Amino acid sequence: MVAIATAASCFAATLDGSTKAKAIPLKQREPAKAVEEEFAWMTKLYRYTPLLAMRDRIAEEVGKVKAGKKSTNKSAGWGHGTVDHNGHLISDWWFETPRGKREVYFDTGTLINTPGEVARQESARAQYMGRMVPTLKFQ
Repeated sequence: MVAIATAASCFAATLDGSTKAKAIPLKQREPAKAVEEEFAWMTKLYRYTPLLAMRDRIAEEVGKVKAGKKSTNKSAGWGHGTVDHNGHLISDWWFETPRGKREVYFDTGTLINTPGEVARQESARAQYMGRMVPTLKFQ
């Protein structure tokens, strides 16, 4: 019994989202709920999300402009992609934090070759970001 529990805990510990092979399996299969689960994981792992990265990047650029400096045209501080790993559709997020760049992978539980699935997953993530941007608070 101890061996099974140890093996299970070792397996679970390896699914930390650090690589495509170690992608965190999502419980939610509906893309709109899956993205919420992804953000919950990012908050748990890094205490930071792509939304916070975007907020901080905007604040940085506004501060430069107010100080009379030229805007840098940097990225938004985050990005998302859908990638294939052994036929599975993997959600790949990266974002800048005060401690550096983070990247995390999630296994959506769907197959990459499911017709229309990539577009459906990407659309849900774009809609989520669009809904959440107005909730950002600036100091």
